[in-house]
Amino acid sequence: MLKRSFWAGLLMLAPSFALAQDLPQRGPYLSTVSQNSIIVNWRTVTMDSSVVRYGLTTGYGNEEKNVTLTTAHSLTLTSLLPDTVYHYRVLFQGKQTPDYTFRTGVTSDTPFKFCVYGDTRTQADSHLAVVNRMVTFDPYFVLHTGDLVANGSDESQWAVYFATICSSATSAQRFPFYYAIGNHEGESPLYYSYFYLPHNNPDSTESYYSFDYGNSHFVSLDVQKPYGPSSAQYQWLRKDLVNAYNKTFVFVFMHDHPYCAGGHNSNLGIRDTLCPLFETFKVDMVFSGHSHFYQRNGPINGVTYIMAAGGGAPLYTPAESSWTKYAEKTYHFVDFTVWADSLKFKMVRTDGSIRDSLIYQAQNKSPLLLGDPNSDGAINVADIIYLVSYLFKGGPLPLPISESGDANCDGKVNVADIVYLVAYLFKGGPKPVC
Repeated sequence: MLKRSFWAGLLMLAPSFALAQDLPQRGPYLSTVSQNSIIVNWRTVTMDSSVVRYGLTTGYGNEEKNVTLTTAHSLTLTSLLPDTVYHYRVLFQGKQTPDYTFRTGVTSDTPFKFCVYGDTRTQADSHLAVVNRMVTFDPYFVLHTGDLVANGSDESQWAVYFATICSSATSAQRFPFYYAIGNHEGESPLYYSYFYLPHNNPDSTESYYSFDYGNSHFVSLDVQKPYGPSSAQYQWLRKDLVNAYNKTFVFVFMHDHPYCAGGHNSNLGIRDTLCPLFETFKVDMVFSGHSHFYQRNGPINGVTYIMAAGGGAPLYTPAESSWTKYAEKTYHFVDFTVWADSLKFKMVRTDGSIRDSLIYQAQNKSPLLLGDPNSDGAINVADIIYLVSYLFKGGPLPLPISESGDANCDGKVNVADIVYLVAYLFKGGPKPVC
């Protein structure tokens, strides 16, 4: 009896240590890392529960599990240590993946690395060459500037995409990817079903979002959706950039580009609408794709624009302009190292050769004071007089008009801002703030 119980118990334990190694249909791939959490995702052919084992060593010691049967698996690992390498593996359908590692987010005083690339559609071999080279630089995470696939509604193309980023080079299994949706995704439901990105916009969707990492702030925009001054995206972006103003570095990534020489050329709608926000709130760099080459433009009014669109789509030939500093027709990614008050970036070809590179110093930012249209560093009666003069007597513009004169933070400069300042200064009303 004892013997039978012993062997029965051993058989019950067997799946925990005798699973065959294999890979699920998609993944595993990582999303949305913070100092204390990360999301692990994978897909299976048939319905299954979701299990991730993880820990500081290959002994793991921790398990996250969801017994709900599904083919789309996503588990958030929490209570993790900052800036720490963890081991993990996924258990599925009586099998287990090989051991992988991930790194949690760093603290604000810790240097970190990330890579930027995009337009990976069409040519999987070229995309794989970029991925294989990128993993040798060991980024902490990757920004993708859109057009992951040629047709976002074609499941077979997503199969190729995941086979590439989850290849033997183990890129997506080791570091999270953050995306800006491109025109070729077409707002496809497949895009939104596959990725587990931040969703801190007004609609709580992954269409556009932002996140902090280390001493920096990152913003992903969806320029396939409305972005004009009356749009939810514009108003969200404006408030997000206000809140991120004191970050050492602020980066924006999106698919289309406000400054581009050659290819699809500049999108003047983005330039006229969004660039004033980038300039006002001291955005450091804007990354884009769409025109399939590398190009660095600017700084233009303090903002540097980098196109990283050589991820696998057929290449275009760049042109030049007065603001173009470097351009090249090549498959590539851009590697960044961020320090306390500076960063270095370099464009890397698939053969490992480094072309354009630059050390960039953090900007000196004067205090951002809402409700201070005369920009004297204080909110007082002189600001009311300044707004009255501007609105009714042809006086000078508040500079920047989109921010300093907008005391109630509604995106406009009008009589309501005078009323708001009067209430704040004389009636105990709230201080101008977004």
